[in-house]
Amino acid sequence: MYECPSCGAGLEFNPKTQKLDCKYCKSSFDPKDLEEKLKDAKGDKGFSVENSKDENGNEKVDVYEAIVYRCTQCGAELITTDETIATFCSYCGSSAVLEKRNETKVAPSYVIPFTKSKEECEQAYKNKLKKAFFAPSDMLKTQQVEKIRGIYMPYWVYSFDKDGEQSNTGSRYSHRVGDYVYYDDYSIKTNIKAGCDGVSHDAASNFADNLSEAIAPFSMKEKKDFSPTYLSGFYADSEDVNGDVYREQCNEIANQQAANELKKDHTYSKYGCKPKVDMNHKETKLGLFPVYFLATRNKAGDRISYAVVNGQTGKVAAEIPIDFKKYLLVSLILSVGLFFLFNGFLTLTPTKIIVISIIFNLISLVISNSQMNKIIAREKMMDDKGNASKNNTTVKKSTSKSSLSLTTGIIAFMVAFGILTGIGNVGKFGIFIAIFSFAFITVIVSLVNNVGKNKPKAKFSEKAPKLLKPFIGLIIAIAIFIWNPVSDVYYYAGAIASIIMTIWSFFDLIKEINLLTTRKLPQLGRRGGDENA
Repeated sequence: MYECPSCGAGLEFNPKTQKLDCKYCKSSFDPKDLEEKLKDAKGDKGFSVENSKDENGNEKVDVYEAIVYRCTQCGAELITTDETIATFCSYCGSSAVLEKRNETKVAPSYVIPFTKSKEECEQAYKNKLKKAFFAPSDMLKTQQVEKIRGIYMPYWVYSFDKDGEQSNTGSRYSHRVGDYVYYDDYSIKTNIKAGCDGVSHDAASNFADNLSEAIAPFSMKEKKDFSPTYLSGFYADSEDVNGDVYREQCNEIANQQAANELKKDHTYSKYGCKPKVDMNHKETKLGLFPVYFLATRNKAGDRISYAVVNGQTGKVAAEIPIDFKKYLLVSLILSVGLFFLFNGFLTLTPTKIIVISIIFNLISLVISNSQMNKIIAREKMMDDKGNASKNNTTVKKSTSKSSLSLTTGIIAFMVAFGILTGIGNVGKFGIFIAIFSFAFITVIVSLVNNVGKNKPKAKFSEKAPKLLKPFIGLIIAIAIFIWNPVSDVYYYAGAIASIIMTIWSFFDLIKEINLLTTRKLPQLGRRGGDENA
């Protein structure tokens, strides 16, 4: 803990003033000025050892003294410079007794101080929940919001550069002779001298990639040379993911940014060239970035949902489950409204009802397939490079072709079915269904492709149980449609059975989404146990 030079009380870093405040005598101190006083008192940096070599030739590193709290339930560790007692774990929400020890920690190169206060963070989180209409009501309870904690999360900060020639090729239409079309090929060589600094990614395996990426980016313009004074009143986590894990991913970001700069030169577009730049890795350094963290347990107490807020920009990312009662109530209201709306424009014949039930089952199949891919990938930690590196596994990727296999088949069926019904006894209504279905499913395919491209996909055998209900409903409806019985009773009975299977599948889908937005209670691998968070 850093003591107030005026009264000896503890100091806390104030994100709004960027100074260290004393709550007792109301004094404020600039971190740099306090650092200078520590230098005078302890020599050199005050908190560290010079980067030099000892008598054995080993390189010394900057270090500082810290207090480490370890959760006895999940193994998570939090670092602080204060003597205050930690009363709960930010990773599993447990209020169990936390083990405490003093430890010497390696100092990172950079720190980005908090600029958003805890109150601003709480308000940003509440605003996020207000927009989530189906969020459980208990997520807004005060006792949960009060558990929001400011944590400096470790991030690898990468620098890239390019000093040399870059070749790109392009092609442009030249002319046409009869059935032959001629193109001119071009090679554009550019001498590039560029640098890209500050591309970053979190370095903690217990900080999920989807959350850390959702609150990015951080502005490196506000980075400071590390000093433990910035930790006063906050906590920190330590890195446990090797810097090489995300280097290729960040290199691609640097390459794209450099290519975007080249695109501003119209020479490339003139000759049909999409410029690419191969940046070279220069160095990797460790930084601490400000993140507000909140873990909320579900009613059963066996799963956790997380919310994180960028402590520099206020950007919020939250895993929000769906309140089943709210969903059911809204669905009933919408169902009644849609019934009267359709009844005013369409005469719902038995055949049309069967066609509608087929469409609903197909939509359910597409959505369930997409959600199950994400859920199974989440449960197996297939989509998190940090966790994969700690568990010595590989993040599996699938091509866009395989990821669209089921959806592409459904599109083909929908178009064919719509055309057949349009030609047959359904008439104009069938043509409308064909066009509407094709447009709707095309949008879904586009979303699945954009969100799921190069993302891990679950095996069909793992998803099959959840896809069985809408598939059975689809078979029932198609069978009635093909059979074309004389009595309308069979149509209504088949439609009711098919729609029941659809509704049942949507009930399962809500459970699946709630699984996707929550995680198993963490047992952090780097501190003992299996990584499940």
